[in-house]
Amino acid sequence: MVTFIAIYRGAEIDTAKMVAVSADPDLVVQVVSQLLESPQSTGEAVSDPVLASLDQGRRQALRLIRDSAK
Repeated sequence: MVTFIAIYRGAEIDTAKMVAVSADPDLVVQVVSQLLESPQSTGEAVSDPVLASLDQGRRQALRLIRDSAK
């Protein structure tokens, strides 16, 4: 299994172009760790159990990626 980080740039997501990609495990751990340091979703995701579940699953997946890349 490979985990990679991609950087895109563009005026909108659907027109963005990939600028760089890396599967460097150290870079993956750094980015994932920073994402996990950000606060969990607030607002609608807190009051909607479906969105809250998606957020919890995303964060658990990020923890698994971080731990497997170390």
